[in-house]
Amino acid sequence: MAFTANSLADGQVSNAQAAIYTATAVKAYLKNLTLFNTSATEQTCDLYVKRSGGTARQWKRFVLAQYEHADVIDKEFLLGSGDSIEAVTTTASVLNYYVAGVTEA
Repeated sequence: MAFTANSLADGQVSNAQAAIYTATAVKAYLKNLTLFNTSATEQTCDLYVKRSGGTARQWKRFVLAQYEHADVIDKEFLLGSGDSIEAVTTTASVLNYYVAGVTEA
C-alpha cells in the first residue's frame, strides 16, 4: 500500500452545513485541521463526522473571536473511503479551514 502525505483541503466554511473534506482513498489519516476566524465578529463553528452512507453526527463546536484560530485535531483521526468532515459557521466566507494528513491507497 502506498501512503501519501499532503494538504488534503482548504477553503472557507459555509453558513450551511457542508463537507469540507471527504476521504476518497481507502483511508485518510487526518493529522491537522485548523480553523481561523478572519471576521471582526465572533464566529461559532460546528463540526460533524459523516461515515460513508451514514448520518452526520456533531463532533465538536468552537467559538472563535476575531483572528483566533483552533487546532481541531489533537491526535490522528481516521476516515474511511467516503467518510467526511462537515462544518457550518455563523457567517459564510469568513472562517478559513486547512486539512492536512496522509492518505493510503
